[in-house]
This record gives sequence, C-alpha cells and structure tokens, in this order.
Amino acid sequence: MLGGLATTGHIVIYLPLDDGYGRQVIGGIGEEFLKLSMNYAYYAGDISSWKEQGRRYECKYNGPAFSLALEESLLAEGIDILYDTLFVGSEIEDGVCKAVITENKSGRSRYRCKAVIDASGDAEVFARANEPCMAAKNSLAIWSYCTQGADTQYQKRGGPDGPGLSLVSFGKIDTQAFKHTVTVPYYGDTAEGINRFIIDGHARLLNHMKAHDDFVPASLPGMAQIRMARRIVGRYELSDKDAGRHFEDNIGGTGDWRKPGPVYEIPYRTLMTGNLKNALAAGRCISSSGEAWELTRCIPQAALTGQAAGTAAAIAIERSLFVQDIDIRQLRETLKRDGMILDVNH
Repeated sequence: MLGGLATTGHIVIYLPLDDGYGRQVIGGIGEEFLKLSMNYAYYAGDISSWKEQGRRYECKYNGPAFSLALEESLLAEGIDILYDTLFVGSEIEDGVCKAVITENKSGRSRYRCKAVIDASGDAEVFARANEPCMAAKNSLAIWSYCTQGADTQYQKRGGPDGPGLSLVSFGKIDTQAFKHTVTVPYYGDTAEGINRFIIDGHARLLNHMKAHDDFVPASLPGMAQIRMARRIVGRYELSDKDAGRHFEDNIGGTGDWRKPGPVYEIPYRTLMTGNLKNALAAGRCISSSGEAWELTRCIPQAALTGQAAGTAAAIAIERSLFVQDIDIRQLRETLKRDGMILDVNH
C-alpha cells in the first residue's frame, strides 16, 4: 500500500501548505498530492476558499482512497512499483552507492544505480552505509479506526459493516519531543524500539476496548506510527535559528502546521551527507533538528523534498555528476518551472 504513515499509518490529515497568514508557501508535487488525496475521498472538506475564510490550506482524506489514487498516478507515469519488497543493503565503493539490495518473494535482487534517493523515513540507506545519523524520542500514540454509535453487538458477532466509522487516537503526540518532555521515550531506529511502540500501543487500545462495551475496533495501523525515527546529519542542519532565514540554495520552504509563524527555507545541502556522493535524503530523514525537524517530517514537506531530490538526481545522472556537484541554479530553475515555490524569505 503506497503512502506510508499517510495511508497505512492512518495519519489522514494533509497538513497546511501555507504560513498561517494566508500565503501559500508549498506548491509543486506537494500541492498536487493534496488535490490527489481528495480525488476519490469519502470526506475531504472544501478547500477552494481557504484563504477567504481565514483557514489553512489543508484537508482530511480517506487513506485507502488516497493510496489507490497514488498507485493510479504512478502507473500512468510508467513507474514500476515493487510491493512487499524490503531494502536490505547496499554496495558502497569510494563514497558511491553502486547498487542497492532488496528482498521479496522472488528472493534477493541487486539493482545497480547511478543515484539513490532515501525516502525510507528512517535514513535506511545512509545508516547502512555508516553515514552519521541521529535518532529522536517519540511519545506513545496510536490512531485507529473504530465503530461507535452503531449496532456494536452485531459487529462484535462478526457483522461485516455498519455506520459510525471514526478515527480515534490514544496517547499524546508530543510535538516537542526534542525538548526531552517525553517521560517514556520510544525510538524508531531499532527492532526492539519499534516492537515496544507497537505492542504498548495495542495494549492501550485493548484496555480501552475492555472498558467500553460500545467500542469496536475496525482497523489497526499497518505500520508503527512513529513520527520521527532517524535522520541524516547532513552538510547543513536546519534548526530553530533558521526560522525566517534566506538560503541561496533553498529548494522550497515550509510554514508551521501547528500555528501561524515564520517560514523555514530548506537548503539543498540538508538532503546530503558529507561522504555519499550519489545519495539524497527526502522526507522526514533530511538533516533537520529541533522545531525544524518537527516541521519537515510531515506529508507536504516529504513531497517537497522528494520532488527536489528526484529532480536533482535526474540532473546529476544526465550530466554525469555527483549530486553535490550539480548546478544549483539549474535545479532551482527546474523546480520553479514545475510549480515549486522558492525564496519565500527573500
């Protein structure tokens, strides 16, 4: 199922593309995906007049419908999708990733590569190449679908359907985990940490179900709902001090989904480390810390950095260059042509 936390993980809110003051700051694929999430949605809300109504440019959507729309879109572009496939290793030679290794039902495969984009959410490619990475503390939180206000006894006996489907959450999502406010931290960079997060979340849900006779679970998240797992230590680390700052190599910018506030421009250098010459990060594993990591971990920012990384990789391959050696002006001009909003702090 495509989409990660946005679909399999039940985090079905496409967070804002604006700065909270009526100014759109994210375009390109980030905006395309917001609209795509509503293509076949059962509920999306009206976003056409978000600015006039003093609202944020965001929406809610149906996760499975969004995943199907993503698949349809990728297949229409001629992209090969490998479901049920795991990245398990890479071949690194003189700072260049020569190949990635995967495993699935067909066995182990080796894919030679000229460029690699790590959009794993956990910096898997970089970590296994022994590049410097950082992990974050997470608080326990589980979002699950349940049925409430319907014929719950009928559904408990195995009834296949019924009204009253709703999304419920248990646990506090600590949006300032970097400040060490998490009393019992969960980490997403080890098997032990992920398993503890999942099992403890299930226990919290089960305890609620035992105490409430009208509560019937309908769907559990298909992956650990860890918000910030592991990210690279890049050539530049975006941090709190960069709010409102302009970067000549910015590949876009983001507002704060929690409140109106200053915009963070995202430098191209946050997508790469010092040693791997043909690898770029995208999504929540780019090089950012503190408040900046809290903002860049979300769906629109993953789309933004993903578009930038994909474009940069294509330019590098076309010109037989390493990703850090491409002409940043060509990258930025291409991103602008493709609908990205740059220089939001200039």
